[in-house]
Amino acid sequence: MAVRKTAAILSAAAALVAGSLFGLMGPAAASARPDAALAAEALAGARQHAVESPTVAKAAAALSCSYTYVCGQGSNGNSFAYTKCNTLYQLPNLTGSGPLVNNQTPGTVAYFYDKNQNFLFSSTAYQSTTVNWTPVWYAIAC
Repeated sequence: MAVRKTAAILSAAAALVAGSLFGLMGPAAASARPDAALAAEALAGARQHAVESPTVAKAAAALSCSYTYVCGQGSNGNSFAYTKCNTLYQLPNLTGSGPLVNNQTPGTVAYFYDKNQNFLFSSTAYQSTTVNWTPVWYAIAC
């Protein structure tokens, strides 16, 4: 879309410049000057758009998490999906920020712990949030 817009602006600017140059040859030279200035501004704007690289927001992919599961994914792509209660799970080397989805039955609490099994935080279903997974090493689904 941006390429077509830039091409259209460049084309319009070229047409205005060409028209202004031909107009300068004849009696309408005085009235053509504003067109030339306008064309120069349009061309400068088109160059600016062509040079600037668009900022692309990296959308976080939605984490699919089945009902009765608690799921998470680190920025390194490692993920988990746990459902069994009263089980201490060692997480699969999650690092960086990523989604946490607690899609267990409403009110069910999942617990998360550091490498020394010290409590860090909990999540009550239903919850979908972003977590820094780097210090998190263990989880109890419920």
